[in-house]
Amino acid sequence: MTEARGLLASTEPLAAAYDVALMDLDGVCYRGDQPVDGADEAVATARELGQRMMFVTNNAAREPKTVADQLVGLGIPARTDEVMTSSQAAAAILSQDLPRDSVVLPVGGAGLRSALVEAGFRLAESAADDPSAVVQGFSPDVGWRDLTEAVYAIRAGARFVATNLDATLPTERGMAMGNGSLVAAVTNATGVVPVSAGKPEPEIFHQAVARAGSSRPLAVGDRLNTDLAGARAAGIPGLHVLTGVSDARDVVLAVPEERPSFLALDLRGLVEPHPAPLRDDDGWWRCGAAAARIAGTEPHLEMRVGERTIALEADSSPVTVSLDAWRCLAAAAWEAADGGTGLTAEQVPALEVVAPR
Repeated sequence: MTEARGLLASTEPLAAAYDVALMDLDGVCYRGDQPVDGADEAVATARELGQRMMFVTNNAAREPKTVADQLVGLGIPARTDEVMTSSQAAAAILSQDLPRDSVVLPVGGAGLRSALVEAGFRLAESAADDPSAVVQGFSPDVGWRDLTEAVYAIRAGARFVATNLDATLPTERGMAMGNGSLVAAVTNATGVVPVSAGKPEPEIFHQAVARAGSSRPLAVGDRLNTDLAGARAAGIPGLHVLTGVSDARDVVLAVPEERPSFLALDLRGLVEPHPAPLRDDDGWWRCGAAAARIAGTEPHLEMRVGERTIALEADSSPVTVSLDAWRCLAAAAWEAADGGTGLTAEQVPALEVVAPR
């Protein structure tokens, strides 16, 4: 049998196999102001198994203590030094090249300003202070004057770093303008593309690993194009959970650069072993009692349930599958895509993954 390309196996719980979990926040630990079901117990059990936590976020506006306090309020113990923000990662990037006491112009909120001060930089208030660098992070209070000061400084030779390039951010009213959209305005006016510190770039993961002193890190996230892409870029295995943005079908259709190493419904996947599918000589990917393959002259997914073979039609209602079946479907689809016969979203139905608890 052939092992799945992309998915890894772990005979022991991930919390025992990996020494630090690099945890995303929104969509993983909580949704809005509510904890994700089971997150508190999963994190507590993972800690009991010896796994340490680093909470890694693209949110540049909030200070680490604010993030830790929110987690504690939701029943998830967290210390300030266990929080890594994209503002801290941006400050770390500058620290590699600029001496302490260098003047830096922050365009953003309190979290960005405090991260730069803690890294030993002096804060400029405008381009007139002749900053060596501009760091741009999101704040709802950033306006035309702030962006224009950044433009003046960058045109005068200041280095340009962005905490992250998220084009949008979720709000109660829908998707709003994110830091990446504001950064684009500065880039449009200067012609300078910034170095980005946050996901999906690897730097924020490298900084979190270094702070934790980890030798076997595991990234945990809900978004393929940020959390899991960043993990891949950093060379770190990733656990994808279904409590946030990217759904089960998205995972089946994932491009190689965004594929997770492990799949789970939620954070309880940290405290469970993870079998990986194996491919038999007939082209079936098998995991536990589940099996799936790509078949037909017009390629489509097939799933075996007991003695029955079911063709999955994209125009059908959502298909309920087991966790092992989802693993098999992903392995089959990834193999086909890597061989040049990948499926499209129109060929894969919505998937509802269920697992016994």
